[in-house]
Amino acid sequence: MREEWKSATIDNYRKSYNRQWIKMFEQIHSSKYDHHMWLLGPSSYVFSTNGKRWGMDIQFRMPWIAEIVGDRLIDDLSKLDFIILTHEHSDHLDYRLLSMLRDAPIRWLIPAFFNREKLLATGLSLHRITWVEPGKVYDVDKLSITTFNSLHFRPNGQGVPEIGYMVDTGHLHLLFPVDVREYNASKMPRFDQVDCLFTHVWLGGGNALNLPCEPFLTDLCDFCIALNPKRVYLTHLYEIGRPIEEMWTYTHAGLVTDGLLARNPDLDIVVPRIGNTYSLFPQDT
Repeated sequence: MREEWKSATIDNYRKSYNRQWIKMFEQIHSSKYDHHMWLLGPSSYVFSTNGKRWGMDIQFRMPWIAEIVGDRLIDDLSKLDFIILTHEHSDHLDYRLLSMLRDAPIRWLIPAFFNREKLLATGLSLHRITWVEPGKVYDVDKLSITTFNSLHFRPNGQGVPEIGYMVDTGHLHLLFPVDVREYNASKMPRFDQVDCLFTHVWLGGGNALNLPCEPFLTDLCDFCIALNPKRVYLTHLYEIGRPIEEMWTYTHAGLVTDGLLARNPDLDIVVPRIGNTYSLFPQDT
């Protein structure tokens, strides 16, 4: 990554994000796209499954991105059935957006350890919030959602609490370890079936320019393979609010892809881009 490439990425956001948003939400609310996913940001997801529309960690770390969408932002997001939150870092949690959606009929699944004073200050109604705890199963809009403590703490103890999710749609099992900082699969719950693994690329703090980013590259690939997924989505890329030494790009996703295919040449790997549509069924194009 170069600074001029980062600047070009920001320019592309300004020029194309509104058009991409309109296209995505036209598809999201179409019955043609059941069991599909869209990226609204590097690790902000929207899904359509079983006729329900839901999101995870929808946020706009840079407010001007939300402003590009204008009035459509609230109208479109208000039509989601529920939104899941995972942890309290600013690239996953947007208090300003929560306040904007305070009157929307959205159900929220929020980890019980979140700062409730800050959350309630947004105006969200308590009756719309389900406070989730690890090790439990929640039935939400034709989905079965299993929660677990994920691995956002580094071995030195740095990090924040985080809830990971296994979402069973009745057709597919979607696994979200979210931001992992200790690539130790033995500390993850054992799941018999993982159809789609959503992997947030991270190859060491401040390490993005130190290619090939070892030993984190090997550790991440080993972690993914140990979870035995049919398909891997590599996300958490091009977070333009980060300095380039902290920003993961398609270069890093390519390294991870090479490492995964070396271990399992039959593995289905997808590197999604904002604005595009992706089926959740492995090997479905």
